[in-house]
Amino acid sequence: MRLLFGRVRYRGIDYDLNIISNILCSSFFVFIDIFFLSLILAIFTFAIHQSITISSLIFTGCYTFCFSIFMVLKKWLRDQPD
Repeated sequence: MRLLFGRVRYRGIDYDLNIISNILCSSFFVFIDIFFLSLILAIFTFAIHQSITISSLIFTGCYTFCFSIFMVLKKWLRDQPD
């Protein structure tokens, strides 16, 4: 059955892969991902501390920590001239 289908050439899907790569590496996508990561962490730890104040502090702390790590890595891993 595999022999009936021809392989797609890499050059044919190169443009599509570049679009997906640009979207996944965009800062806006990373900030949305960090927001949902922090929100999920705050919701799942709510059963332990049972306080909206502590939950909001966990959300803010997690978001700030992940945001600062992203900014530091973005600065350090920028393309360096050879």
